Amino acid sequence: MSDDVYEPLDRYCTEFREKFARLTREMFASLVKASGVDEAKNAETIATIDRLVEEHRTVQSQRWRWGVLIAIAVLAIIFLVLGAASAILGGFEKGSLLAVLLGLLLGAVGVAVPGLLLGNVFVPNYRRLTATAGTLSGQIEKLKNKAWVQMAPLNQLYDWDMATRLIAQTVPKIQFDPFFTAARLQELEQNFGLVNYFDKRQSVLSVQSGAINGNPFVIAQVRKMHWSERTYTGSKEISWTERVKDKDGKYVSVQRRETLVARVRKPIPVYSEERFLLYGNDAVPGLTFSRSPSSLSGGDGILHSLHKKIVIGGLKDFSRNLEDESQFTLMANHDFEAFFHATDRNNEIDFRLLFTPLAQQQMLKLLKDKKIGFGDDFAFVKQGKLNAIYPQHLNRIQLNIDPRNFAHYRLDSAKELFQRTHEEYFRAIYFALAPLLAIPLYQQTKPQYAINDSSGHRLASSWELESLANYHGERYFRHPQCITSNILKTQRRRQAGGASVIAVTASGYAGKTRTESQNIRGGDGRIHSVSVKWTEYLPVHQTKTMLVAEQPELSQQDCRRRLSAIPEEWQRLLRNREIDWEHGIYRRSILSFLG
Repeated sequence: MSDDVYEPLDRYCTEFREKFARLTREMFASLVKASGVDEAKNAETIATIDRLVEEHRTVQSQRWRWGVLIAIAVLAIIFLVLGAASAILGGFEKGSLLAVLLGLLLGAVGVAVPGLLLGNVFVPNYRRLTATAGTLSGQIEKLKNKAWVQMAPLNQLYDWDMATRLIAQTVPKIQFDPFFTAARLQELEQNFGLVNYFDKRQSVLSVQSGAINGNPFVIAQVRKMHWSERTYTGSKEISWTERVKDKDGKYVSVQRRETLVARVRKPIPVYSEERFLLYGNDAVPGLTFSRSPSSLSGGDGILHSLHKKIVIGGLKDFSRNLEDESQFTLMANHDFEAFFHATDRNNEIDFRLLFTPLAQQQMLKLLKDKKIGFGDDFAFVKQGKLNAIYPQHLNRIQLNIDPRNFAHYRLDSAKELFQRTHEEYFRAIYFALAPLLAIPLYQQTKPQYAINDSSGHRLASSWELESLANYHGERYFRHPQCITSNILKTQRRRQAGGASVIAVTASGYAGKTRTESQNIRGGDGRIHSVSVKWTEYLPVHQTKTMLVAEQPELSQQDCRRRLSAIPEEWQRLLRNREIDWEHGIYRRSILSFLG
């Protein structure tokens, strides 16, 4: 079958879904074989663990029941002693010796019987079961450690690029980069108009780049900061005395109370996250349009048909309107126009060139789908050669699958987790790219310029470095006075011995408590000053260093083996910064250390 994917939904159903699942199973089997993990021994260990866990659960249940009996016995003693004491006191008050003797007898029996049960039955059984539970817990923990040791060779084989390699094998048209290189970023900037996409208020959390038939794309997760306002309140209690007439017409003094509330609105930094896909293609470079998820998608029945009819009617009216500046002309495929609804397009000829009848048909399938993919959950913006897609379903996955997520002491659980995670990832990434695959012209158009593959351009881009810094954690870079989230930005300072010194600047805000007073008239007719405390957010910055070395040809295992042979100049850099080189982090073909 052709590598071109002009029917993305159908090909996923009939070919890609099962092919990816099969390749994933084969990859896991090959990892198990390469690791040398003894499946039978691990299964035996897990069976013993499961048996002991069930025994532990039974013992804990029995222990809980004995604990309840102990509590009941203690309460019985307390109530019987209190009852006996009450009877004895009543007997003394009435001068009844019989009542006193009965009270003493009740107290003796009330203490003796539950006490004997507590001392001879309840407590010994409770202690015995507690000891048994402790022994079982120790055995379970010991066996789990044994299982972890059994699985250690496999847990060390997982790598960052497993999911992307599987996707590339499944859909050869889609290829992924080991990491987002400076060359790929330069290609998007110089050839496809990606200019100043980020400012200092945004930081990349995760990024994955690649190409569809040579045309570059990047999927990113970013943290954004914008200013909003928060309302702060302050209050003051006031009271006064008024002279009023009572029901008899006499003047009496009445105490009045009122709470005066003052409010002020002040700026506050707000942080949010966004995930999107950027794609560069030379096809119809002058065309611009945008669309958002349609309210028609996912509907059915009479109301849906009526709604669609109303939308199409509105589009017809809009198309016939010659008084506005729009050149919008309704296409023959009214369903496509209603669902895709790109009414702000700037060129009707180019739009029809891009959205051929086949493209319209395949896009409609994606938009109407409610079972296989994610349906109409994406915004789509085209500005010249650059396309931006915002699929909502990307918010539910991890863009860069951390291999540590697969580490497990149970081989059967590891297999199930490996399979499920990768299938979910493939489905999410595939249907994020599907709107692009549905347009044949995009796959038929190859880039005009080759990517710059010189050594300097094989370095990680600023986006990738920001993602790496955020992976280390903003807590390592944040200013000590910062009380907000941080935006991390990076700058490559110099290279030495195959490593680069990266400056990571964390920008956030410190909080300074301020007080503002407002004059408010109270019910007593006077003006009162009400204080409101609010927080002024003052910018703070801190720059630290991070050492990185790009290793695009090495796997995580290869990188571990070669750590002992890192260049002497790099080791000297680490020693000068008092960094333990054994504590480096390997992520997406990049080795890094915090300076």
